[in-house]
Amino acid sequence: MMRSTFSKVVLGLLILPMGLLMADPAFNGRWRLDKARSTALDGWTTMDLVVSIEAGEVALQHDMRWRSTRVTAVNRVNTNHPVEIRDFFRIDQRHMAVYRPVDKVTPVTAMWLDEERTLRVEAHHEVETSQGFATMRITSEYRLEEGDETLTLIELHSTRDRPLVYVFRKLAPDDTSKP
Repeated sequence: MMRSTFSKVVLGLLILPMGLLMADPAFNGRWRLDKARSTALDGWTTMDLVVSIEAGEVALQHDMRWRSTRVTAVNRVNTNHPVEIRDFFRIDQRHMAVYRPVDKVTPVTAMWLDEERTLRVEAHHEVETSQGFATMRITSEYRLEEGDETLTLIELHSTRDRPLVYVFRKLAPDDTSKP
């Protein structure tokens, strides 16, 4: 019995550091959209992305602005298991006449790629259009670029022929300016 407990403790101590290294800590922080290098942000004038990683949970907070309108929405994903998000936020949802049906959730999976320098998130988002209901598959890759000062978000939508590409620059921790 004692040997079994000891083995579990040793195994746990070996696995714990690996769990802590599941994401590059440079992802954490506030990132500001570089509009000149990004896909047009139709329906919005500015955007910040705030990334917060704790254990397997990744909070992707979108701070959006259009004139005096400000919207903050958070998608919480988990790299250890699939989640269901009640109010899944899409960057392009303001511009399109595509809405989330009431009382629907979005199944979402997330995983680390490229030695934990890329976070891939896949969502199967039910939407309502003027033609009826459909499922929009959205695959997003958050890629931390060399130097850790640039984050590129590439979104592939099952409803679009071309990807959406958003490039962000990291703000200093003491930069409290809003988008």
